[in-house]
Amino acid sequence: MKVKIYYCCLLLSVTLLNLSCGQEVETNANLSQESDFPKARIALAVSDLSIGTHRLAFGIIEPGIGSIKNDAVKLETFFIQDEKNPSLKETLTAEFQEWPGGNKGVYTSIATFDRAGKWGIGVTFETSNGLIARTSSVIEVTEKSLAPLVGHKAYPSRNITHAITNDINELTTDPNPYYPLYEYSIEESIKERKFSLILFASPAFCTTGTCGPQMDIVKNLHSDFSKEIVFIHVEIYENPAGIKGDISNASLAQAVKDWNLPSEPWVFLVDDDGIIRHRFEGLATYQEIKAALIQNNFITGK
Repeated sequence: MKVKIYYCCLLLSVTLLNLSCGQEVETNANLSQESDFPKARIALAVSDLSIGTHRLAFGIIEPGIGSIKNDAVKLETFFIQDEKNPSLKETLTAEFQEWPGGNKGVYTSIATFDRAGKWGIGVTFETSNGLIARTSSVIEVTEKSLAPLVGHKAYPSRNITHAITNDINELTTDPNPYYPLYEYSIEESIKERKFSLILFASPAFCTTGTCGPQMDIVKNLHSDFSKEIVFIHVEIYENPAGIKGDISNASLAQAVKDWNLPSEPWVFLVDDDGIIRHRFEGLATYQEIKAALIQNNFITGK
C-alpha cells in the first residue's frame, strides 16, 4: 500500500532550515508598511487551515542568522481578494514557544479565517541587530479541514493496544517505548467516557523530525496528569515491526485513515462526550498542551 501522508514543505524541522510553506510575498506597502528587512521569511509550521479558528505556528528566518526568537511578535492577517488592496482582518500577538533543548521553536497565535481563498500573514519583529522589520507570506485557506475540527465528534478508531499484542514492537516505532500509552484504544476511551489526549506520531520515521520530542512531551504530561485523563499514542504505520528501516515497507494505520491526517505529529484533546476540544498540528510544547487541558477542564489548574 502506498503511504499517503502529505507534508507542507516537510513541515517543521526542515521549515526552520529556511523553507516556507507559504508563497513568499514582497514586503511592500500592501502588507508591510515598514520594509527595512524584506528578505526575512515566514516558515509556516501548519498545513491544514480552513474556514474557522486555528492555531497558527510559524518560524521567522533571518538570512545568515537563522530563526528569530523574540519574546513576542505582532501578527496581522489579511484576506487577499485584491492583491493590490488586501483587507486587514486581525491584529494579533504571536508568542514564541521554545522547544525542548532551547535551540529551536515557533511562534503561535490563534487566528480566525472567515472565508476560503488566498490570505496573507504579516509579521512585525525585531531583528538580531535591533531593527524593527516586517515580512509576509501567502497562505491558502480551504472550505473544509482535512483533519477533524474542534467541536466535532472524535472517530472511534480501534488502534492497536496491549489487549491485542504484548509485543511493543508491533505497537510503536518509539526507541524508548512507554507502555501506558497503549492501554486504551480511541474507541474504548470514548465508550468509557474518558477525557483523553491522543497523539498521532511515528517517532522513528517522522518526516518533520518533531515526533520524538512530541512523544517526550506527552510522556511528561502522562507522568503529571495520568490520574485525570487517558493518554493514547497511535503509531502512524500499522506495521512498525515490519518496516525494518525501509519506509517503502510501511502502510498507514487505519486510525490515521479514519482521522484523515495530512501530516504528523498531531495531538487531539477529546472530552468525556467524545468531542474534540482542542487540536495541535506539529510540535506543541508542554505548556501549550497543559494550558489547553486546563482551559477545557480536563485537569485542574495546578
